[in-house]
Amino acid sequence: MGSYRLTWREHGGGHLALGHRPGKKLRKALDETGCTLVVNLLSDKESRASLSSRRVRFPLSTARPPEPERDAEALLRRMRAELAGGGKVFVHCSAGLSPEEALAAITALRPLTAAELTEERVAWGERFADSPA
Repeated sequence: MGSYRLTWREHGGGHLALGHRPGKKLRKALDETGCTLVVNLLSDKESRASLSSRRVRFPLSTARPPEPERDAEALLRRMRAELAGGGKVFVHCSAGLSPEEALAAITALRPLTAAELTEERVAWGERFADSPA
């Protein structure tokens, strides 16, 4: 396999991975690991990626949830169906959360993890956030 390491997690009968905008190495890794669906959340300004049977776009212009009039449920149904059929779904965007938003999300979702979040661990994570895609 190429030099990009993907972490696939079992979910809904298939596998799910999250990451940043695919470059050449990541696209190769997606192909080599059998990815069946790529979900692109980049805004129209960030991406002009073409659609295919294996790639869908749901452009988000901010890191906030979509407006109510956007049909996020259709996208979620497609992702669930892909996973239920044993597929591998990769979801990506280029946006992220501010450090404060990330800490609040971790605290809400994983209080024990947040309690153990030392400055050293934060610095380690920020190396990845600051690295080029």
